[in-house]
Amino acid sequence: MRTCDLCGSRPGVLTDRTIVNNGMVEFHFCEQCYDEIRRSGLTTLEVMSRAAARLGKECPVCGTTAEDFAGSFSFGCPECYTHMRRVALSAAAAAQGAGAKHRGKVPYGRKRNG
Repeated sequence: MRTCDLCGSRPGVLTDRTIVNNGMVEFHFCEQCYDEIRRSGLTTLEVMSRAAARLGKECPVCGTTAEDFAGSFSFGCPECYTHMRRVALSAAAAAQGAGAKHRGKVPYGRKRNG
């Protein structure tokens, strides 16, 4: 059995088919997620498009978003590092400048003492 395409944790018992660009797109939802979609007033395609846009920009564990991270440079939980890796790397690159490269503990060309 498929899992819900929205929450990813419960069985996707309800199927929604939508035509997009002359092709069929099929989504599977659990009853709880489908009820929330119906109450939201949005179509399933709109909800799934928004979810796809957040992918990699929101931690599914604690809910911290890329915008939250940009404001504080702090993640909400250890799982954020896994789910928002690109956000962290791009923020570090921007803070250090485009030409910065990590070369280890000792600067290139120098020998360690001792």
